[in-house]
Amino acid sequence: MKKEIKNYLFAIIGGALVGIGAGWVLLPLKLTTGGFSGIATLFYYLLGIPAGLVTLCLNVPLFLVSLKMLGFHYSFRSLMSMIALSVALEWAQAWTPLTDDFILASVFGGVIVGIGLAISVRGKSTTGGSDLIAKLIQTKKPYLNLSQVLLVIDGIIIAIATVTFDSIEVALYSGIAVFVMSKTMDLFLEGGNYVKAMFIITNKADDISEYIINEVGRGATKLLGKGAYSNEEKEVLICVANKREVPGIKNKIRELDNKCFIIITTVTEAIGSGFIS
Repeated sequence: MKKEIKNYLFAIIGGALVGIGAGWVLLPLKLTTGGFSGIATLFYYLLGIPAGLVTLCLNVPLFLVSLKMLGFHYSFRSLMSMIALSVALEWAQAWTPLTDDFILASVFGGVIVGIGLAISVRGKSTTGGSDLIAKLIQTKKPYLNLSQVLLVIDGIIIAIATVTFDSIEVALYSGIAVFVMSKTMDLFLEGGNYVKAMFIITNKADDISEYIINEVGRGATKLLGKGAYSNEEKEVLICVANKREVPGIKNKIRELDNKCFIIITTVTEAIGSGFIS
């Protein structure tokens, strides 16, 4: 129950942040990060129709599709996020715009929208629009990166906005906003949870693995390796650790075997004991 409540809170907060970023920062300058909020911007400036209302109406058919493809719970959380986005979008338009500088608006608008989208995804939902379309595409093609799919879809919507407003500046600044949004999403969804994998080639594998297991509290796996040049057999230890633990492990390994060879690489996700369950 606590987990489900957290997911709904994340869905609502994420949707609200996307609406605030669009309505408070981007829309006053005709900028957009794409998605249905981008289409709503067009309707707002061309026909005077409230952007929040357009966003909600466009999301209804997608909600019905997601009910079939993604299930009731995911779709209902997404519906809450969509409603929060539409309400916040209307509410934020009444505020004094954050800035009239196009660069600042592109950057900060992209950051706010990106954080909102990432929070919504963490809450096992979407805010509707292009991110729900991207999620539906990813369901069929799971190897695709969510932010990359969003980048393509939003790029198409920005191109339409460029032609409509007859302004290349709108496209260029909106492109910056989409890029910042995409990178912010990646940072929140992947970059913040990265860990380090260490490959240790050593003659003292027992001493090093004992230190890692008993003092650091991490696991280690032994592999048997053979040097291509020397033809010598050596043990290779693989250890995955938190980024804060790596400097201490590295220094201790060098104390135990100053002739060892260490490779340290970044891992965006580790699943299993001690990491994501």
